Amino acid sequence: MAEAKASIREAIRPGDLGAVAALHGTLYAQEYGMDVTMEAYVAIGLGELALAWQHEGDRAAGRIWVAELDGRIVGAAAMVRGSEAPGWGQLRWVVLDPAARGHGVGRALFEAAMGEARERGYQGVYLWTIAGLDAAHHLYKSAGFRVTHSEPARKWGVDAVEQRMELRFDGA
Repeated sequence: MAEAKASIREAIRPGDLGAVAALHGTLYAQEYGMDVTMEAYVAIGLGELALAWQHEGDRAAGRIWVAELDGRIVGAAAMVRGSEAPGWGQLRWVVLDPAARGHGVGRALFEAAMGEARERGYQGVYLWTIAGLDAAHHLYKSAGFRVTHSEPARKWGVDAVEQRMELRFDGA
């Protein structure tokens, strides 16, 4: 039987944002032992993005893409207007279900978000992550991101090393 191919689309349907938050909560609990506060953190951020869409009347605050496989959301990535650095984008909510890994789905989501950053003319992109997310770090580093800040933190019920990564489009 042929393997199903995931499709990538913008997350604008009712239920999309909740599914993205749930995927984060479930996956990060299973793979990294995180608690429900991870899902809540993602849900709050997604809610803020949706309210910005309503307030601004367009997608100026950011866009989010999802990957669907057999009618189920199996991944996501977003590019939002950076709040920490004017003129920068922030890559957020990158997640991929194990069922979709190894087929280029994560890279397609990442490239959709990064293409948005370039299209908006951002000077660069930053993201926050934690050490130990090896597949994600490999993807980020292969695109030119570098760690610019690292510190131990208690996040989402686990001890972690929080990291900020950046990619400047001018190459500096």
